[in-house]
Amino acid sequence: MKKYTKGALIGIIVGIFNCLSLIFVKDIEITVYISTFITWIVIGIFTNIVKIDLNSIIKGIIVALLVSLPSLVYTVASSIFGAIWTLATTLISGAILGYFIEK
Repeated sequence: MKKYTKGALIGIIVGIFNCLSLIFVKDIEITVYISTFITWIVIGIFTNIVKIDLNSIIKGIIVALLVSLPSLVYTVASSIFGAIWTLATTLISGAILGYFIEK
């Protein structure tokens, strides 16, 4: 399987789980779901093609944090709870994504 395809597929799976976790939050626009889903596809592709000599879990966390930083800054401005939730899901999902990318 090509690197881009594997990264995109794992990103799609992680993106679905992240979107499902947003269902419990009230008053979220559809654009947030779309943005979250697309972001995780991009993170999956980037994590798979980035060459960093680190553990794959750490690599997944670093790439996820770097890609998610702009939306995290926006989220802090509107809701501190949302920012904490975004940071936690980014760390956990980035680690999971990194783990499965190397399998």
